Amino acid sequence: MSRKSEYLEKIEFEFELIETELDIIDTLKKIKANKELDNIQIRAAAGSLHSIYNGIEKILIFKYQELDIVIPNDEKWHTNLLIEGKNRNMISEELEIELREIMGFRHFYRHTYGFMLDIDLLSPLLNKIRNVVSRLKDEII
Repeated sequence: MSRKSEYLEKIEFEFELIETELDIIDTLKKIKANKELDNIQIRAAAGSLHSIYNGIEKILIFKYQELDIVIPNDEKWHTNLLIEGKNRNMISEELEIELREIMGFRHFYRHTYGFMLDIDLLSPLLNKIRNVVSRLKDEII
């Protein structure tokens, strides 16, 4: 197996895992269309969004490893993943901006309590995440 196909397999597998989280978000969005989500459902949606962004970072890391690109392991490495992807034309500037927004949520999620999650702030991200993932797949593979 070539190095490129090895990383492509890892990337494709990560997209499969992300798809499972997207399905959970779709289910929660259907529930939300008929009634307000309860605190557990809001936490589930936020957790899925967090997991998806973690998967996106793994995909970018796999792509950089395939291309022998080294991202410095400092306190800004999360941001540097996106900047490097945009600078090397692996992801578009528009996608980089949307990924930064989701990264910002991921940071908030990791450093807050679940009861502080606000569905009104979370909903726009839930509504766009499937499209963001689709665009990433188109741009990165």
